[in-house]
Amino acid sequence: MRYTLSKEFVGYGHYCLTVKDESGKEKSAVTGNIDLVSRLSSELEVEREKATEEAINYVLQES
Repeated sequence: MRYTLSKEFVGYGHYCLTVKDESGKEKSAVTGNIDLVSRLSSELEVEREKATEEAINYVLQES
């Protein structure tokens, strides 16, 4: 299944990560993992892809 990831700053170094699947269902989780959030914006495509996969797995496990 294909997922779309979005992030939103919620305060004090925490971000809400939201995963949306193809059917439109959303799951969210809050993380304080700034390293992960930073890698989501990496200039290196490979690093961004790894971080995105890691973030999606995190949200799916936490939800």
